Amino acid sequence: HVTLHCGYPGNINSLLQQAGRAGRGATSTGPSFSIMVSFSSPSEQHLWKHPKGLLGRGLSPPPAVPLNSGIISGHLLCASAEWPLMGHTSVISILNVDPLDPSVTQLCDFDLFGSEAIYTDALENILERGHIRSEKINITSSQKVETFSIHPSIEKPWSRVSLRSIEPINYSIVDLSHPKQVGVDNVICEDAVLDRIPYSRVFYHAYPGAIIMHRGRRYKIHSMSSPPPFADSTVGYRFNACNLGAFAKPSSDRYSTRALSITLITIVKQLYRVKLPLDFASEGADISKDHDSCHASQEFVPVLTTGHLAGHGVVTVKRTVHGYTKLSLVNRSELSRTEITLPPMEYDTNALFIDTEASVLAELIPDYDKGVHALSHAIVAVAPLFVPCNSSDLDCDHSHYGCKHILLFDVRAGGAGTCSRLWNFFFHPDGILKAAIDLLSECPLDCDYGSYKGGCPGCIQAVPCINFQQDLSRNAGLIIAKRVLARIENTSLYKENCRIINSNI
Repeated sequence: HVTLHCGYPGNINSLLQQAGRAGRGATSTGPSFSIMVSFSSPSEQHLWKHPKGLLGRGLSPPPAVPLNSGIISGHLLCASAEWPLMGHTSVISILNVDPLDPSVTQLCDFDLFGSEAIYTDALENILERGHIRSEKINITSSQKVETFSIHPSIEKPWSRVSLRSIEPINYSIVDLSHPKQVGVDNVICEDAVLDRIPYSRVFYHAYPGAIIMHRGRRYKIHSMSSPPPFADSTVGYRFNACNLGAFAKPSSDRYSTRALSITLITIVKQLYRVKLPLDFASEGADISKDHDSCHASQEFVPVLTTGHLAGHGVVTVKRTVHGYTKLSLVNRSELSRTEITLPPMEYDTNALFIDTEASVLAELIPDYDKGVHALSHAIVAVAPLFVPCNSSDLDCDHSHYGCKHILLFDVRAGGAGTCSRLWNFFFHPDGILKAAIDLLSECPLDCDYGSYKGGCPGCIQAVPCINFQQDLSRNAGLIIAKRVLARIENTSLYKENCRIINSNI
């Protein structure tokens, strides 16, 4: 009659599926109920404080397939081995099928593989590499259509598409002490492989000098293969596989390690943009009542900025690990630092970006940059309430100087679709920004005191940070979040979503 849920399973569908096990017995005639125990993560603490929001949104939408040209290219290669690719032309045009038959679905390749733009990019990539070939066939006596089939030299194309990772490059962690590896660090023996790590994570976990754990045993990374200068995320299959490895030996060192890195993010393509109309009525926002360090007078209330507000698209992420720290196993205190030289890790991925009115607020709020950093942490912390994700799927720009916008990006090279799904929840009533404001408003430990404004591990410090949770201001982040929400509520996209929701009530 009762189900006990230890923590939030990640999405409402999973929670309801688990809760449905209560009362299934043949003799169960009375009511059943479910209990969920909330742990210390910000998302679960939010649900504990706002339980009505748990079931108020209804079922989560089905998981979105992360469609980009890199992923689709492998699927196109496999599809072309079974049937010619025909672009915008429906396949029934060359089959003996009545096109007027209502039971026949007339889908073309543009529909099946995401969109015309994604299909075209992926097709051009594999055509350029000579893995498919073009052929024109007759549909009617006067009409020809160009089709694309797999090249005869390509055998078993499905073996080139990985089921474990969507990234173009992966690293094998190799045990140099294995008898078949015999200490050689330029050749990989499959029997000596401990694990495989995606390209986007390897420099943070398996850099030279790093201590890693595998099945309860400690290993130390001694060397690693040099990656290519850029991870080509436009090809999602092993068209030219390079066997990269990080080579490790068993270690008895009594410390752990943590990477020191720098991240540079550049917006290269904007796919969608939301603007705030120039003629909307703005009464501004009172920033002085929320930020005691702001020296603006009570009378001065800056109006909300119009123009470009938000967008999502493609960014280039360039990460450089320049060293690591050795940490005590007893109290995690820093023992020493070591510098290392590694090539930068660079790849394209999906992202979303929201303007934070730097031209207005940077001079009014002394902790403005720290506030943007804190708000970015808060949004990532509550993101699992809206889309299934964790810190290995989504990250933010941790810059703490010269901030102009909030930038969230998919950690996986090529993008896993997390930002694309999260984008819609910024323009919904009681969306992700409202949840972030609640998180910033209610620090569980209320640990802000004196000059410290950085929150605690129960709120904005729950997100992994390359700056080690430094340069955060919860109060400044709250001010910026309220102004961003006020601007979003005046956009046509937000108003349209409100209209749709109200019409369905």
